[in-house]
Amino acid sequence: GAGAGEVKEAAKEVKQVDLSGLERLGDALVVMERAVVQNVYHDKLLHYRDFRAREGQALPERPPPEEGEVPLATPDQALHHLWDYKCDITEGRNVSCIAANKARKDVLAVGYGQFEFSDQKDGMVAFWSLKNPEYPAWYFKAECGVTALAFSEHQPSLLAVGFYDGMVAIYDVRTPTDKPMLESGHTSGKHSDPVWKLQWVERGELGESLISISTDGRVTQWSLKKGLEHTDLMKLKRVHRRTIPPAAAAAAGDGGPATKTEAFISRRSSGMCFDFSPKDANIYLTGTEDGNIHKCSCSYSEQYIESYFGHSGPLYQIQWSPFARNLFLSASADWTVKLWAEDNENAIITFQSGNEEVADLQWSPTNSTVFGTVTGGGQLEIWDLVVSTLKPILEYNLKHVKLSTILFLESSPIVLCGGDNGAVSVFRMVGVEHPDATLEEELSRLEDAVSSNITTTEEEKKEEGEAKEEAKEEEKKEE
Repeated sequence: GAGAGEVKEAAKEVKQVDLSGLERLGDALVVMERAVVQNVYHDKLLHYRDFRAREGQALPERPPPEEGEVPLATPDQALHHLWDYKCDITEGRNVSCIAANKARKDVLAVGYGQFEFSDQKDGMVAFWSLKNPEYPAWYFKAECGVTALAFSEHQPSLLAVGFYDGMVAIYDVRTPTDKPMLESGHTSGKHSDPVWKLQWVERGELGESLISISTDGRVTQWSLKKGLEHTDLMKLKRVHRRTIPPAAAAAAGDGGPATKTEAFISRRSSGMCFDFSPKDANIYLTGTEDGNIHKCSCSYSEQYIESYFGHSGPLYQIQWSPFARNLFLSASADWTVKLWAEDNENAIITFQSGNEEVADLQWSPTNSTVFGTVTGGGQLEIWDLVVSTLKPILEYNLKHVKLSTILFLESSPIVLCGGDNGAVSVFRMVGVEHPDATLEEELSRLEDAVSSNITTTEEEKKEEGEAKEEAKEEEKKEE
């Protein structure tokens, strides 16, 4: 009996051991957890890195096409869902933006914030890496929802964050803290509306500057040399959109009005997105809530160089091609994506696969004719101009998820997307990338694909016109 009592007392003492005195225990547990996770995800990580799976383990098969669907992708093209970056702290949040670090390209900063005014709550930025796909390396919370992120090219440890309340802040990710090293205040040019996009731009003698756009109508440049100084590059103004096509206006002759114009309640236009030209750091495009695209110059803050009309809903994203520097894509709430040439005020190709808003788009960094889109209906789509302009070559539906952001990785054949389920889904693209092609070859492929699609469209219009003429002649004969 006495021996049993002594054992119980010893057990109580063991339970009361204080582990807080063990130095670096937390670090050891993190390493151990990563080792276990690496074993669990081993084959998926090889697939991510474009290595072959171990012998005897085949890659996952492509899902069969839906009934009545004609798959455009060849048998060796596919989208494989690898995993989701999510955990308990991201549950119930909306993924608003994703940014890949410029030096360590597999390190992702993910911004969480609501888009609707009525759903606002605190925001968060989480840093995910391949070391542990099940939990972020670290994260910080903010009082306001995060709406935009951008890593610096020159100083990859600097992360610019845009918030729903209009604040722009700079964080140094080398020191895990929720306090920014710089931030904009009401006296230092803070936006009065949400910041929808941020971009670091190399401005020659000025060095690298941060640019932001907001629905308050301002396109603002931030300099880090003395605190966070701001200069407004443009205050967006509404412009009159033609409601009668030029051909119809010409047909009206001198007796009728050449164009109709709209009356405005406010002269200020709301900015939604922008992108700087890869060939001229002074030229940039802006997309507005009105659905208009404006080409602007840093040298002229009062007027647009050119305006492009064609969308009937707010623009959510705009991006220059990384290969053909005169082409750009735009995504809109009007369910369409449009391809534009810089010297043409009308879109040259329109893409539409469904009746959901196109929330985001991005060109592939390795294949000049490929781009990806995500929709409010949970559809991830990969398009290829060489194959078709009517239907994506690859698509994946994330059911009951409203997607908001897409990102291609440069280091691996990976595409990421995020939405209102708090998860960033990781997909491996098979047979889509062109890693060995030269820039000249990619440019030639893109130009050929665009010209052949434009030629086809013109031929279809010609045939349609001829058919209408024949129909009119038939009607006259019947009369």
